[in-house]
Amino acid sequence: MVAALATHSPIASSLWHEPNDLTFIDADDLTNIVHYSALSKSRPGDANVVGLDVLTGATCCNCRAAETNHHCWHAELVQAAWDGHPARILAARFNDTQLAASGKKAAHMTAWTRHRRFRVLPADALALVAARAEYRRRFPVAAEVAEVAA
Repeated sequence: MVAALATHSPIASSLWHEPNDLTFIDADDLTNIVHYSALSKSRPGDANVVGLDVLTGATCCNCRAAETNHHCWHAELVQAAWDGHPARILAARFNDTQLAASGKKAAHMTAWTRHRRFRVLPADALALVAARAEYRRRFPVAAEVAEVAA
């Protein structure tokens, strides 16, 4: 009976996993959402995909637990996985001037490639999303004012 209670605890499933269990898929510069995947235990051969809005922290997962309104370890650990991503770490190490330059360059490159080739390079989209996430972390009020003004 004790083991049954432990498996239904809201933190039990996340105790068996770590952020490295999630695999980075992509970053969308239009929606500011990054996607990660993990192999499904309930559907062998399938993968669960979890999305994280890097500006708001909202998550969405397609695993069976999330579909049935139960605790989802993917959604719990996706923020930590994003915080450990090399592009996110690099953006966090920039000073304010470097962060602004990096964000402007990534925004220019995504706009240019979308206009010329109709498809953004994944590295440019990732750099832009990482710069936006770091800017929001450093200047939460300024980012909200800029969104309202736009």
